[in-house]
Amino acid sequence: MDDTSGKSKHHLVIVGGGTAGWMAAALLSRQVSPKECRITVIAENDSGIGVGEATIPSINSLLRTLGADEAEFMQVCDATWKLAIQFSDWLKPEHDYWHPFGVAGAKIDERDLFPYWLRDQKRPYQTYSLNWAAAVAGKSPHSLTMQSPIAATGAYAFHLNAKKLSMWLQQRALNSGVQQIHGHVAHASRNDAGDVATVELADGNSVAADFFIDCSGFESVLLRQTLDDQWIDWSGHLLCDRAVAVRTPGKAIIPSHTRSLGLTAGWSWDIPLQSQRGLGYVYSGEFISDDDAWKELRAAHRLADDAELEPQFLQMRVGRQTQFWHHNVLAIGLSAGFIEPLESTGLHLAQVGLERFVELFAISGETQPLQQMYNREMAEVYDQARDFVQLHYHLSQREEAFWKASRELPLSVELQHRLRLYSENATVGLLRPEAFPESSYYFLLTGNGRLPKRPPAQSLAVEADRLQFVMQAIQDQNRTALRNLPLHEEMLRHIQAASLARAS
Repeated sequence: MDDTSGKSKHHLVIVGGGTAGWMAAALLSRQVSPKECRITVIAENDSGIGVGEATIPSINSLLRTLGADEAEFMQVCDATWKLAIQFSDWLKPEHDYWHPFGVAGAKIDERDLFPYWLRDQKRPYQTYSLNWAAAVAGKSPHSLTMQSPIAATGAYAFHLNAKKLSMWLQQRALNSGVQQIHGHVAHASRNDAGDVATVELADGNSVAADFFIDCSGFESVLLRQTLDDQWIDWSGHLLCDRAVAVRTPGKAIIPSHTRSLGLTAGWSWDIPLQSQRGLGYVYSGEFISDDDAWKELRAAHRLADDAELEPQFLQMRVGRQTQFWHHNVLAIGLSAGFIEPLESTGLHLAQVGLERFVELFAISGETQPLQQMYNREMAEVYDQARDFVQLHYHLSQREEAFWKASRELPLSVELQHRLRLYSENATVGLLRPEAFPESSYYFLLTGNGRLPKRPPAQSLAVEADRLQFVMQAIQDQNRTALRNLPLHEEMLRHIQAASLARAS
């Protein structure tokens, strides 16, 4: 049969557009041979709400895989750089702590700096992070004259316009040969083996395929509605189920970090883009009404009452599917699970799910062992990410009803074990590399004043003089690196000029 007809090719259909759907299409079109597989996306023209969205450093591997130019990507997506997250009023009012990307300083004898820092503690743990220093100083991760340590390690991410990101991914996918059918999948039919055979569109047409990727959002048309996979509810771990988001004019000074502000029934994000500013309030509807949440958000960010703002109210459902790959359906994005916007896990988990799937996916053959491995690994990633997010609330000392209730929620057995390990021996145990690393736990725990009972014995074996030399050397190296980093706004102007030059 002639390959060019497409009839002999494995047909993979992605149900739903948005960021998850078009990310799937863009990645797969780069990593699966077009001679073996044709890819179709069934999606309506998704307008989205265009709110500011924050990412974590894993997005750099996505850009590399797609062969993207970082400056061009940033211009199209209205993006700025992100080096860290500042948590204000989380532990208690008038208190800040930080979660910078990357490690604090350097490793000693292949171990994180943290257990050695415990012997010293002359400065807060976060201050040994170059990312923290650069974020506080409003610097870029890149140098104009040389490769900076931050850029060399890829320990940075972006703030971006979520709608523009989706459109950017869509264009790359279409340019790579992905086909789009404009429509909405109403339901699906299964064959005798239990696999999904066809999807039925609202206009009466049907589409058959060999494999389906469910990117239909919380609706989960294929995995949950058609294959009856069970949803695991996490409302007993995380209380926030609502959000209100709004776009406001940008500021002249653009921070290179995200600010998360603790409020009475949740927290607010403040995400700086090149041309605007994204603000939002993530909250629990049990503890505050939508109207009062909008009022508190406006007050927290001093938004004028007469400003022409259009808030968008969103519902959230926290949890995950029992399986992510079931029969011939893979769920990605909201169809697979959702934690909440804190720590920017949404895009990251979709990307992790796709990258691992590409490593395991085969055009033919027995898939059951692959599915079992994939589902086990992805469950661990989602569960560990949930634990890390819940830990933020668990550590808070705020006295409002929402914060008290969040503090009293049960922790998973695994997280309880990690906290015991940390308390006794300054370690958090083995972690999935796709979830949050040990340095993230150390930044979070020390920032909230939670320290181990003692340093581990191995760190005590390092001579005091050597330890002092290394700690001072880290500070000196960070100061030198910081001097070579331009201001965030300066580097943004540089890439804007470069984009104009390319366009002329």
